[in-house]
Amino acid sequence: MDESWSTSLRPSWRPLSVFLLVGLALSALPFVLPWGASKAVSPFFPLCVEVLVLVTLVVYTAGTRWARAGRWIAGLGMGAVLLYQAYDAVVYAAFRRSGIWAEDVQYVVDLAYLAADFVSWQTAPWMLLGGAGGVALVWGVPRALRTLARCAPHGGCRLSLAVVHAVVWPLVLVVAPAQEWGTEALAYQTTNERVRPRTVTTKVVENVRASQRLHALLDTLGAAPIDSTYAAYRGLRLQRRPNVFLLMVESYGEVLNRHPELRAPYRTMMHRLERSLAADGWHAATAVSDAPVRGGRSWLAIASAFLGTRIDHQLLYERFQAGALQSPHLIDFFDAQGYRTVTLQPYMMARPGLPLGNPYGFDATLYRKDLPYAGPSYGWGLVDVPDQYSLGYAHARHIAGASAPTFLFFETALSHALWNYGLPPVLDDWRRFDTPGRSDAVRRAALSDRAESSPLLPDSLTAPRIFDQPTPVRFLRHIGYEMRVLRQYLQTAVPPNSLVLLMGDHQPPLLDTETFGVPVHVLSRDSSLVAPFRKQGFSGGLLLRDDSPRGTHEGLYAQIVRALAASDREAPDASSLPPLKPNGVPRSILVQ
Repeated sequence: MDESWSTSLRPSWRPLSVFLLVGLALSALPFVLPWGASKAVSPFFPLCVEVLVLVTLVVYTAGTRWARAGRWIAGLGMGAVLLYQAYDAVVYAAFRRSGIWAEDVQYVVDLAYLAADFVSWQTAPWMLLGGAGGVALVWGVPRALRTLARCAPHGGCRLSLAVVHAVVWPLVLVVAPAQEWGTEALAYQTTNERVRPRTVTTKVVENVRASQRLHALLDTLGAAPIDSTYAAYRGLRLQRRPNVFLLMVESYGEVLNRHPELRAPYRTMMHRLERSLAADGWHAATAVSDAPVRGGRSWLAIASAFLGTRIDHQLLYERFQAGALQSPHLIDFFDAQGYRTVTLQPYMMARPGLPLGNPYGFDATLYRKDLPYAGPSYGWGLVDVPDQYSLGYAHARHIAGASAPTFLFFETALSHALWNYGLPPVLDDWRRFDTPGRSDAVRRAALSDRAESSPLLPDSLTAPRIFDQPTPVRFLRHIGYEMRVLRQYLQTAVPPNSLVLLMGDHQPPLLDTETFGVPVHVLSRDSSLVAPFRKQGFSGGLLLRDDSPRGTHEGLYAQIVRALAASDREAPDASSLPPLKPNGVPRSILVQ
């Protein structure tokens, strides 16, 4: 018998040590990217069940005529496992959910542009490191599999592999399900099912099932009953028509009030903001709204608020776009009341494969191409115009001196992740940004010398260079910047007869969040415009409480309409007001 096929139980320590180390390294590889994305790893870490099966294939085909085929199959299997784990980690980092193929394929073009926008001198080293890691895997995994095949015939290697199998499979098939090991995957969970994928294979299976359920949902929309509440809203006629400003702060989530490092300075900031606005005659009320998404996809959060139905998937949003003229929505309501409707979204730009549209029918749209900005660049990619400039320009062009009441929707740009760029100063006049000539660095330095000194955050946070601070603090500083810009706008430009809703779109990416909640602040110099929201459960002031009342983005449409109707009358009878829909209406309204 060939000595290389010895199955002696007496171990050969060197081949066994190499076998165990290489096998463990291969098994741990699929967990690297999920760990980097702060995604909960398998309860079996560092053992990947799929890698165990592939290693077993290599070991038991070694020395046979199937050895080469076994290594090829194992190599392709390793590639598939690593690619899926990379895909799932990227989706989690961006959206704070597990992957759903039917949904995620819609974002391929967006992801390509996003990656291009993120290329900078700061991110380039990480991209190069990622590319080098990919090359290392393509080179190293086949060599690791050949090493396992060479070690396999030596004493102890196959025995140790058999022991691992004997321990692992009872854990995978019996103990883990019984003990409910692992974290619930909300993206795969239905009302009757609590899903805990523990292996890559079960994640793939649940991904397929979730994709099938999503397509089934779309197929049933046309036959579902319709709630006619929003159609009745069109029949309302407001006698009192205050200006309405919906100011949505990108990534402004309740994690600020829950994160141990951010809670105290965030509350300090909101205390200062509340005192400053109150001294200027502003009244305020606050609640929490659960967004349909986390981490990204602001347009789905916006759609849920405008349409009054939960839009938590891109396919639902596309179904709405296909029949946008038939779907009643918040902008449609303001149009019917004689408002001039304006949207300011300075980060939006038409690109090949991503055309710009106006599905809500705003009277005026202000996107990046519509802003004649000639000042220094701030931020990344399309996010290069200071929000103070964007808001000032929109107000001067479309709101100041307008004869009709105005509805303005504005979503900030500079609080968008990655929060690793220098922040613009807040100036006494937004026009000062628009100064041509010289280099960006020189102009940025000159503008910083003119900055207003009215901080909302403690000096201990704003004094250090933002580039040297951890991600949570950089995030808070960007939110603090947006609050300063919006405070100045409220105090210097917003007309007295105005209702302002200041809210987040979704919880931020890159930070661990357990909820979908974002703060919603209602403000006005006229207390009668805030009072209806107080009656709906909003608490007084700007501070979030641990027990702050909660609503949903899809319920916001009805809340706004009901509050305006209530403030339209001196002593409104609750039974005569438009009905509230705290959870919105069924999605069938999108297609019928």
